[in-house]
Amino acid sequence: MDPKLVDDIHRGTSYDLGQQPLLPGSPTGRPKGKQRRKPRLPLGCFWPLWSECVPLEKKTHGTPDWGALGVNVMAGLIMGVRESLGGIVSASLLFSSDNLEISSMLQFGISMTLYTMTVGVLWYSVFGRLQYGYGTQQDLICILQASLASKAARLLRDDPERIPATVVCIICFSSILSGFVSIVVGKLAWATSMLMIPKPVVSGFLGAIGVVVLQAAFKTASGVPFHYFWPDIGIRAFCSSQDRLLQVGCMLLHFICIRKGPDLCHVLLQTDKSGAKFASRKDAVKKYAGLVCQLAPLVLFYGCVFGAGVGMEDLAAHGWTYPKEGSSGPLTIWTTYSLEDVDFHVVRMILFSVDIVALVAMAILCTMLGALAITGRYPTGPSGDPQPDDPLDFNAELITVGAASLFLGCTGGNLVFHKFSVIQLREDGGTHRVAVLTIALVAGNLFIFGCPIGSYVPKWFLGGLFMNTGWSFLKKTLLSYETLTTFNWRGVHLVSPQYGISSCCVLMALYFSPTTSILAGLCLSILLFVLDGMTTSPVNSVVDGQHVVSRTKRPWWEMSVLAAEGDRIRLLYLQGQLFFGSMLQLTSNLEAAAADSRIEFVILSYGRVPLIDPSAAENIKLAQDKMAKFGCHVIHCRMNEQVFGTLSAAGAVRKPSADLLMRIQTLGWRYHGSVVCNSDEHPDAFFHETDCLDYCNEYLVQNFSYNVASPTPPLEEYMREYREVICNEHRRLSESAFERMNDLPGGVMGQLRQFCEVRVDEPAGKNLSDELPSMTRAMCFIFKGALSLVQIVPVVEKPDKLETHAFSFRRGKRLLSRYPPGHVAGIEIFFKFHQQRVEENLQPKLIVSSLLGPPAEVWILRYDGWQDIPGWKQMPDSLKGYLARMLCVQFADTLKHANLKER
Repeated sequence: MDPKLVDDIHRGTSYDLGQQPLLPGSPTGRPKGKQRRKPRLPLGCFWPLWSECVPLEKKTHGTPDWGALGVNVMAGLIMGVRESLGGIVSASLLFSSDNLEISSMLQFGISMTLYTMTVGVLWYSVFGRLQYGYGTQQDLICILQASLASKAARLLRDDPERIPATVVCIICFSSILSGFVSIVVGKLAWATSMLMIPKPVVSGFLGAIGVVVLQAAFKTASGVPFHYFWPDIGIRAFCSSQDRLLQVGCMLLHFICIRKGPDLCHVLLQTDKSGAKFASRKDAVKKYAGLVCQLAPLVLFYGCVFGAGVGMEDLAAHGWTYPKEGSSGPLTIWTTYSLEDVDFHVVRMILFSVDIVALVAMAILCTMLGALAITGRYPTGPSGDPQPDDPLDFNAELITVGAASLFLGCTGGNLVFHKFSVIQLREDGGTHRVAVLTIALVAGNLFIFGCPIGSYVPKWFLGGLFMNTGWSFLKKTLLSYETLTTFNWRGVHLVSPQYGISSCCVLMALYFSPTTSILAGLCLSILLFVLDGMTTSPVNSVVDGQHVVSRTKRPWWEMSVLAAEGDRIRLLYLQGQLFFGSMLQLTSNLEAAAADSRIEFVILSYGRVPLIDPSAAENIKLAQDKMAKFGCHVIHCRMNEQVFGTLSAAGAVRKPSADLLMRIQTLGWRYHGSVVCNSDEHPDAFFHETDCLDYCNEYLVQNFSYNVASPTPPLEEYMREYREVICNEHRRLSESAFERMNDLPGGVMGQLRQFCEVRVDEPAGKNLSDELPSMTRAMCFIFKGALSLVQIVPVVEKPDKLETHAFSFRRGKRLLSRYPPGHVAGIEIFFKFHQQRVEENLQPKLIVSSLLGPPAEVWILRYDGWQDIPGWKQMPDSLKGYLARMLCVQFADTLKHANLKER
């Protein structure tokens, strides 16, 4: 396998997942105009178009471009030879075993591989989406299948005659199973879920495969099994055979030729730099250097062998080649073994093992990685593609490749999936399906004529190919630390712990199977995730009640009380998924807060918490019970459905507020409790942070101002009247109290009344701002009830694609401020520059609040007046002066409140 192609596996930065639009109907960058849609089959595959099959002239639109057609055919021929050599490697990896029955199946395995390659490439050339793509059998799966074959051979050691047929049956059934699962995953649109396997685990698994392949290289070249890169028979016995040493030496020279040969060719090319001639020669070297460096040692070897008069029988007798079994026709793979020789009990044991699960998962993952690598390198289709800028449908790719594997498994072949050498094919000029068909023809000819290729390929040659593949995998894994971040430990920069996952997988491969190594990598990833969760604080920020208030505005004397006593409140913004590993810091902080005698309320906001597990909820409940004994009450807010259900099931939420209980019943959420908070109890759950702060602020104001004999600051009559209006929904604030609250001279509100529209019974939920054009420039003086300033936020159809699941009962509405009696709402939109354009759709809306005793009484003052009611412009200057002073103070107070209110 070309190391350049193997390197593409690890180029995660080149994979482009951003081809799909973020929002429905957003532009994708494709040119305007009508485009021809590709016909689609019922199964989900595609049907090819003529423009995809052969390159066409741009002017005539139908006449083949013979020059480009020749380039495609030549690229297909070169890639067909490369894939045929790769097929021999795959077959050798699959049937290289200590068991004699399995190793004797090499020629059969080559025929099976060529058949698989022919059908797989042909299948994708007809039904695939990429007109230059194809799928074939690959080394990675062959290594996993070789492990299954070895396990079957051990189970059948007492009945060795059944081993070959049983191994073939296992290969076919693994192909059928992989194809079926791929189709199901594609149909359920779960393709991208396979990309959630951590990158260090995939890198470590590929490194583990590299270790296995390197061991197979030494074993294939020498004929001696290697463990931990050491011969089983001992180094002295190994060196006693001249043939072994020579074959290992040839293998190492072949490996060096593959790795360094193309670079040497490029260096030699530098001797001639004469314009176009130099450029054409450089392109030729780029295309053919790798193939020449792979085949040149083989040609040189046979030249020396035949020149010395050594025959093929002598080479086989000395172990340099596999024994010649004669020519085999295309029917060999269906006639060599029969179902009567299959031990189906062993087949069932293998198919229901963990190894087969890893094989199927890796087949699907490799399909996804292959599609990502190809589209990442070439995000736009070549000429002839009817939709060159459309994103690749990974689900359709899984269905197409899965159907091919299913068909091959039923007809005696192996499973296939995307191969990274597709990138090399397109670089060589193979842009249309005719190039892919050429690859299928090359493999098909070799399969039909049944030439015993395995007998003519020396073992050292296969070992060199193995070593090149294994080194490519292993090198990228060992050097993967270059793409990872570092952390500072006592002044020393160390590589990320994620690198330990890859290294552990490589070490595990020395002692165990590749499947065990990937399971170990997954376990390490989970362990690191838990450790990170334990060291990462679930608390995003902590604010005390002196620096944060609710979105309900309060008069100045109540704000003075909160400034003095607000530190009795703590607001904790939690973040991330809460689980058993992340709760140690949170519970310790909660218990530390309970030790402070001044802290009476701890508010936990779950707006950034998408998930909480039962153990974390139980820990919160235990900490909550301990804090209650010290007089500190925990209040939960802004929970989504899962968080609320888990907390209520654990008993952490037992007394939700009446408003919250009504809302969750409307939404149909499950509530595990049945207790509603009584008037003398503190609720433990609210809808939003502002509701929690409203309750806590109200508690502090009541207990440290209105219920105190000598409050600070002292209470005057208008202050007590305001309190009675807030507590009694049938009371209204008098004009004199309004004037005293805003430091206005007596009688000003009586003068203002004639310039305002007085509305006495405005029901809750009434949107005053929608009364256009009368409310274009208007402000409201509030005497009863409250007005809410609400911002209308457009919501996308699928918010879960762009944002976390936040707790929100009113989608598209966000409360900015709530104005109680004695305040003025709408100052922001009342004044403007003369030429300023105000977009009504972007302005916040004034809505009558359902709190503080609706219906509301508001006086609406308009800038230009309305109907027969005069407005600000008709107002005398003396009255304007009083109001302007009051409005400036109110506006300044609004800015201060905006800096303090919770976000």
